[in-house]
Amino acid sequence: MDDLNETTTDLKWRPADRANDDSKSLKPLTDIERQMNEIRTELFMARQEEEVIIARIKDEFRQTQKVLGTDNFQRLFDQSVARINAEFERVGSNARQLANSLDSVSGLAQNISCRVVALDLGKSRVVECLQRVNDLKDLGTCAFGVQEALRAEKYEEAAQHIHRFLTLDTAVFKMGDHRESKDAGYSVKNSYEILRSATSELKRIIEQRFDEAQSSGDVASMERFFKLFPLINEHNSGLQRFGTHLCGQIEALGDQNFRIMQAGGTDDKRKNVLYADTLTMLFEGVARIIELHQPIIENFYGPEKLLLLIELIQPECDKQCVRVLNTFIQRRHFEEKAQQVFTLIDNTRPISSNLVQTQQNSNATIDAIELDLLLSEVTLMHTRAELFWRFLRRRLCRQAKETANKSLDEDQEKSETERHMMGKVAEQMDESTDGFDEDEQQRRDHIEKLRKQREEHAIKLDAVLNRSGLSTKMQELMGKFVLVEQFYMTQSVRKAIDMDSVEEGALTSTLLDDVFFIVRKSIRRSISSSSVDCVCAMLNNGATLLETDFLKYISAPIKSGYPSTGWSAESAYQTAQNVMQGKGEVVGGLEKQRSAFITSLNNLRSSIDCVNTLKSGLSEDFRKNLTQISSNDTRKLDNAMSQFDDFARRLEQHANLGIGKLCDALFKPKLKSAAEAFLEVPHCLSDEQLAEFELDDPFISQFVVQLDRLVAQFEALLVPENNQSLLVSISAECVQQLERVVFKCTFNRLGALQLDKEFRELSSYLTSLAGWNVREKCLRLSQMIALLNSESLDEAVEFVKHLQETGPSPSVLPVVNISLNDARRTLHLRNDFSRDQISVKMKILKA
Repeated sequence: MDDLNETTTDLKWRPADRANDDSKSLKPLTDIERQMNEIRTELFMARQEEEVIIARIKDEFRQTQKVLGTDNFQRLFDQSVARINAEFERVGSNARQLANSLDSVSGLAQNISCRVVALDLGKSRVVECLQRVNDLKDLGTCAFGVQEALRAEKYEEAAQHIHRFLTLDTAVFKMGDHRESKDAGYSVKNSYEILRSATSELKRIIEQRFDEAQSSGDVASMERFFKLFPLINEHNSGLQRFGTHLCGQIEALGDQNFRIMQAGGTDDKRKNVLYADTLTMLFEGVARIIELHQPIIENFYGPEKLLLLIELIQPECDKQCVRVLNTFIQRRHFEEKAQQVFTLIDNTRPISSNLVQTQQNSNATIDAIELDLLLSEVTLMHTRAELFWRFLRRRLCRQAKETANKSLDEDQEKSETERHMMGKVAEQMDESTDGFDEDEQQRRDHIEKLRKQREEHAIKLDAVLNRSGLSTKMQELMGKFVLVEQFYMTQSVRKAIDMDSVEEGALTSTLLDDVFFIVRKSIRRSISSSSVDCVCAMLNNGATLLETDFLKYISAPIKSGYPSTGWSAESAYQTAQNVMQGKGEVVGGLEKQRSAFITSLNNLRSSIDCVNTLKSGLSEDFRKNLTQISSNDTRKLDNAMSQFDDFARRLEQHANLGIGKLCDALFKPKLKSAAEAFLEVPHCLSDEQLAEFELDDPFISQFVVQLDRLVAQFEALLVPENNQSLLVSISAECVQQLERVVFKCTFNRLGALQLDKEFRELSSYLTSLAGWNVREKCLRLSQMIALLNSESLDEAVEFVKHLQETGPSPSVLPVVNISLNDARRTLHLRNDFSRDQISVKMKILKA
């Protein structure tokens, strides 16, 4: 240990020529010294641990010797060592035997795997040879059978032979080139030429017979030969001819419906939706045609060919639909009215003195009722078109999904079978796992390929429908619809504003019901079109109209303010009577302004409920009518609907502003005058005066009576939300006025007790009047009065210190406690507290 302590001395040597280097040059030596110290510490700890272990071993030896004795212990120890050595030798011998066995098994497994590979190769070649033999046999059979079938006009049988010929492996046809089988080669070449010529001949016959059946209108023969095209690998040719036939049916259907439309329809009650009904019948007819022939396409051509057929018949469908839409635009004068609306929108200005003249000019050219019917028919036509598109998507996407799932199931079943077989072989040779991994990779690639095909199918279908002539025409029509609907909504709202009145006994005007009914009607009409973009456009237009014309009108009296000149209790009562009775003419300009202010204040607050009702109603309409929209469309609707939340917040801001102006103009002067009476009452009281004030309070009773009289006059004039907000504002104003006069007075201990009693009475009254929210407004003054009511300066200091330590309580009352300056000002109101002592105490608290 002495040597170890000696080595712990720090190394301080350095070369003589670097004795004066700065501290930066000592950094490497410092690191070495630190590492050496750490090593010494670890060495010391290891030695300590070694000594503990040695001591424990010695202790165990001593205890064993005490029990067994020294001779017995040595003998038992030698026997244990001998047994362990024997066990080691036995384990080593067994391990060597196991290694030899494993080598032998490995050799056998390798030999078996080689034989299995050879057997698999032989088996595959035998199977391939048998397949070639069967193909050659089928080739001869097909060559002989197709000639017989053509001579007997058994075209289905001939097509089956051709189909078998077309599905043969091309290696069969190359066997004729081998020298070893000249006779077989001659037979193969001969059969091949016969089948090739028969294929061309059968194709010509099928096309000819199909065209003849189409010309004669023989539907059964057409379907018979249409089913033969896929057997000779002429899918596109068959679909082209069949698509032409279906286009003829759609054209005949369109002509029939068009003639009915030209004659005025079949029901005079539905003349307002004549063109929408015509489109509906056309869509239903095309849907029946597709539904009728879909099984034939899927069974003989494959589900993926249905989209190709839709592409072939879509132009004819577009042609017939666009003809109906063009007739609608011409007969209903939709283009001219849209142009008039565009001109009027450019010339229309915001609500002003010439609003009536603008409305008269617009009404002279465009009838609102006629415009309403026109817009309803446009949305109905778009709804029918949207239903037709959904029908096509549902049919095509369902078949594509079923085909992909079927292919995946077959691939999975095949993969499981191969996995089972490969697992058996894997027990014999490890190399088989590589083949298994390759099969798994092929399966994953196949699944990815099917997924991409499904996506491409959906994209192609969407492109076919969205780029069709019908879709383009509908988009043009809906673009003009949004413009006309905006004009209709704007003019209807402005007419409602012009006809605004207050019915007898009502707190709000008729404007609210009219405006929100018009806005919801226009938006719901766009919802019925099933176009998300159209709905979003109308939501934007509706929100903009409410935030501009509507809000400007109902908030105009609020901006002017509540007239307070010549106010009295009698004039307030007269205002209440005028508003409740809904008089059109109010005597005096001030009374008219007051009535307009109160009505506008109620309209603003009630409009918030109307906006929330509108939003909830539209959300319910979305859930009922827009059931098959994407997540992206849902986000569009949510974003557009959020505008109504912003508008509701703006309405609440204007309503609160109106309450503030009403309180400042009407209640603040009266409350200020009533609070001035507090200055006329003595506040440095004696015991006799305090007892006298308890029997007959000189201030607070009269103050509460005046306040109650003021509040009662407006309770019947305001809606409950406005009345509650007004009571809160009045309560806050009462507290501010009381605080103002309190700081103008001087108190002794008894005067502070009287002030505390008066404040508690006022606080209880305000709480019963406006609810517990008033406690928040009274908290600051309550702390000041509690501080003023302290028996001694030390007690007041302790109270202030307690407020500083506790701080505000946001979960209960989010109000900051009084500051030290407020505490100093409050304590200065006590005439029995020294100002110098107060300053000293405040400095201590601040420190």
